[in-house]
Amino acid sequence: MRSTQTASLVTATLIALLLSGLGQAQEETDSGISAQPLTKALAEFAEQTGMQLVYPSELTAGVDSNGASTEGTPDEILDELLASTGLEYEYVNDRTIAIAASVVIGVDDQRGDSDSKNVSAAPILMAQNQTRPVRMTVSNRNDNGSNRDDADNNVGTMPLEEIIVVGTNIRGVENPTVPVLTFDREDIALSGAATVDDFLRTIPQNFASETQLTAESGNPFTSGRNRSQGTSVDLRGLGGGSTLVLLNGRRLPFSGDAAIIDVNVIPIGAIERVEILTDGATAVYGSDAVGGVINFITRDSYSGFDVNARYGTVTDGSREDWAVGGSGGFSWGSGSIFAGVDYQEEKPLLVEERDFISLINGREGATLGSNADRLGVSGNVKQEIGSKLRGGVNTFYSNTVSDSFSVTNTVPEINLSEQTSLSINPSIEYDINDRIIASFFADITRNRTDASATETLSGTVRRSDFDNDLTVYEGRISGQVLDLPGGAVSFSLGGLHRSEEFVASADGVPSTTGKREIKVGYGELLVPIFGEANPLPFVQKMDVSLAGRYEDYDDFGDSFDPKIGLYWEVNDRLSFRASYSEAFRAPDLLSINNFGFANITGFPASFFTGQRPDEEPIIDDFFGFGPAYVALTQSGGNSDLRPERANTWSAGFSYKPIHFTGFVLEGNFFDISYTDRLERVTTLSSIQNPAFFPLADIDPDLATVQSFFDRGAAGEINFFNGLGFLPDEVQVVFAPTFTNVSERDVRGIDLTFNYTAETDLGEFSAGANATYLIDYTGRVSSIAPSREEINTLYRPVDFKMRGELSWSRGGLMAFTAINYVDGYRDDIDESIANDIDAWTTIDLSLAYETGERFDSVFVNNVRLGLNFTNLLDNDPPFVVTPFGLNFDSANANPWGRQVHFTISKSF
Repeated sequence: MRSTQTASLVTATLIALLLSGLGQAQEETDSGISAQPLTKALAEFAEQTGMQLVYPSELTAGVDSNGASTEGTPDEILDELLASTGLEYEYVNDRTIAIAASVVIGVDDQRGDSDSKNVSAAPILMAQNQTRPVRMTVSNRNDNGSNRDDADNNVGTMPLEEIIVVGTNIRGVENPTVPVLTFDREDIALSGAATVDDFLRTIPQNFASETQLTAESGNPFTSGRNRSQGTSVDLRGLGGGSTLVLLNGRRLPFSGDAAIIDVNVIPIGAIERVEILTDGATAVYGSDAVGGVINFITRDSYSGFDVNARYGTVTDGSREDWAVGGSGGFSWGSGSIFAGVDYQEEKPLLVEERDFISLINGREGATLGSNADRLGVSGNVKQEIGSKLRGGVNTFYSNTVSDSFSVTNTVPEINLSEQTSLSINPSIEYDINDRIIASFFADITRNRTDASATETLSGTVRRSDFDNDLTVYEGRISGQVLDLPGGAVSFSLGGLHRSEEFVASADGVPSTTGKREIKVGYGELLVPIFGEANPLPFVQKMDVSLAGRYEDYDDFGDSFDPKIGLYWEVNDRLSFRASYSEAFRAPDLLSINNFGFANITGFPASFFTGQRPDEEPIIDDFFGFGPAYVALTQSGGNSDLRPERANTWSAGFSYKPIHFTGFVLEGNFFDISYTDRLERVTTLSSIQNPAFFPLADIDPDLATVQSFFDRGAAGEINFFNGLGFLPDEVQVVFAPTFTNVSERDVRGIDLTFNYTAETDLGEFSAGANATYLIDYTGRVSSIAPSREEINTLYRPVDFKMRGELSWSRGGLMAFTAINYVDGYRDDIDESIANDIDAWTTIDLSLAYETGERFDSVFVNNVRLGLNFTNLLDNDPPFVVTPFGLNFDSANANPWGRQVHFTISKSF
């Protein structure tokens, strides 16, 4: 196991060194920016000149540049790069250049009418801290100067729109102290992913703890409440609810009965970009951002129309999927409108189609995955009102209907689910002056899940409905307030009111309701200590970021969470970052408000093998089990739950070798201490497991017992006392099912490298994204011994890596990726513990983009793609599981080789 992991690291290092040699050889012979796709040429221009370029991504798609000499002024170089492209540029300020089609800026359109339509309503200024090279919408080097365009510096009639990228609430700047991964539409297409779940499995930092596969597999560590069989994001393996999920920068309501957000309701074709902050961020975003934040950004600015279609299938079995989609929009100078529709259907895999699966009880027809129909509709309207005021509305609607035949339930079941989500997000912005913006946001979001389970043997149907509502009203001011020698101090200051509501119904009758109101105030500063005007030896730039957030919940109390970060740039090639933050996760409304049950019953004395009351059992014989104590057992919600808490440290670096243009090596160390986590505790555990002894009250106070009798009489809980015992006869009180007792500590290292080189044979890119877990320890309570759970069944493994290599020339592209999951050990039952092999799969993608190479409008701007995932059809490592699936659903999948064909056309 370790030798395989070492070999992988050595291989990655050798690839980097080989590419380094190629890069150095190329640099020695390069006399400028070579002929290449325009997007890459502009990125190289930005890197060499330090200028910031803004332009819509569609503007450069399929456009090639003839290159340029690097001897001359930035204007002269850019003139050469844009020659014969039909594009022009204009300075927004002394460090920022906007690029647009010449027809927009006011000169002759050199590209023709059909091409000039593919222009966004506005250039996009994005603050990005990227740890991998993506097909950049913006070539950006932040200088902490004002990124707002002055009234006298507008680019024609096109407003310069600023976008906040995950990691900060400050407009127009990046927060360089935090690690962010960014994946664009091209990355998603090349991955061959058919669903968001498929794509998340390609990211080593994410752990598939709560997905449809894990819900179906009998994974003992899942919540057991995933009725809609949704897919969560779980950065660092801290739990599905410990990563905050955003859609277009705004919160979403939970899905179904689980304290997770089902990201699979988002059709993958609707996504423009995915941003992942792999650091604690409660100080910026509030509850749930313990392991990090993921932001799904849908397409919202595009002039023209495009359509796409995809079909995929496994090469062995019945699983298949197909999808169609289209989007379009137009602009009118001061505003724009956009709409997109995506529809997808999936068919499951039959378990008998995999020979490593052992069917139990003859469940032919049982499925992995589901029959699913998924519809997504997104829309956006933007409008400027005068020179200082602008507004817009983002909307997103999705509907997912699915059914599956459960493999692992004790009684075989047919599970049906329909999940409907709606988000409406209006916003208004006002320029107080040329440096400060006031913003107002409203989020009206709803999620409804209708689920039913039909037992195949008896025909019994259980129906459950869940409504999760989230409403937010938020105000914020952001900008720059003070000029220091190192640059301008940037800030964000805001407050919001959030309302969360949950209703669960059983067979149409409401069974659990919960509602909470949250008041929030927050602030953030980015302070440049050293910069261009006052550098020191070995300190070219230094920034300090400070953030704090106060949240007051009306059901459990308040919380203040700070964060501090440091960015130190030694020179253009080497930089360091570090941060410390405190985070929390609020208990979900079902865990708090699930209508409680209290039962006075007998509990056999023979069950008390760890601790027992000092007095003798009152009951002489309890239904043949012998002497028994009078016990009060609880189930349902726990109104005394507290927030889960975490402290997070991280530190990282970025290195660009001076003789290795195009190469970036980045590393990040993280240390997370997560306490007061919710733990499911059984009554037997509290009297048999020393870790839970404090949770059983074996000498209860009379007033405590009497309170249960009183609440039962008042109808506040379901109270049963069939044997008619009195309060002073109760000898033991068992704690509720969920309590704040668990702890987890996670430490590890992320490492990425990326390299891009232009040669006479085309453009070559290589990269790798790897995570190595040093520790993944947990204990079920503060008095329990700590247990190392890394490299065990259904838990994260110590090493995961995805390496990528691509080539492109003209409109052709070839891409391959190697996915590696290290070997580990099945030790759930030590008596039959076995080693689990490492799992390596290879993906391959081929694509061709016609661009503007042909005379026909029907052939131009067409993209054809062919994707193979798990090209060699490697089975998942064999694991003996109780229900006979025989693979670890959290670390592998049973799909085998999948093939997808895609086609898209822009008009």
